[in-house]
Amino acid sequence: MPMDPDVLPATDMKKKPSDLSLLENALSTIEQVMARADSDMQGAPYFGPTTNLPLDALQDSGSAGIDDRFRVSAAQWAINICLGSAAALIDVSQALMNRSVDRSPQSLEREWQTIIAHTKIASRSAYRAALIMAAQKHVLAAQGEVQSEKVYGGLAH
Repeated sequence: MPMDPDVLPATDMKKKPSDLSLLENALSTIEQVMARADSDMQGAPYFGPTTNLPLDALQDSGSAGIDDRFRVSAAQWAINICLGSAAALIDVSQALMNRSVDRSPQSLEREWQTIIAHTKIASRSAYRAALIMAAQKHVLAAQGEVQSEKVYGGLAH
């Protein structure tokens, strides 16, 4: 059967990157964005409703002597949490794709428990980011932007 000259045999086609290498690239990209976000957040705590502080400390955070210019926005904090969660889930996915069979039963059990723990942590982190976002009126408020009432005036129901 003659071959079509415009169609290359499967052996001549470029090899697709493996799923693991794609995940590695995604993780590397997320880590680069996280590094930038971390440098933007240096010395800038978010004092919103989901920080790990006692509730009485949160209620009086404005008078704690912290300069508002050095606080990050709720959006920036949520971005950082979401990126960390995404990175953890990519790591979990890589571990789930590990087909190495030469591992001891103890090692397999330890790895499995670690995968479960990382998945739970990522899930809780994503939920925490959702709480941060839910405490805001909209994306501009989450970013710390002030919008004039003129813009809201056109949104009659």
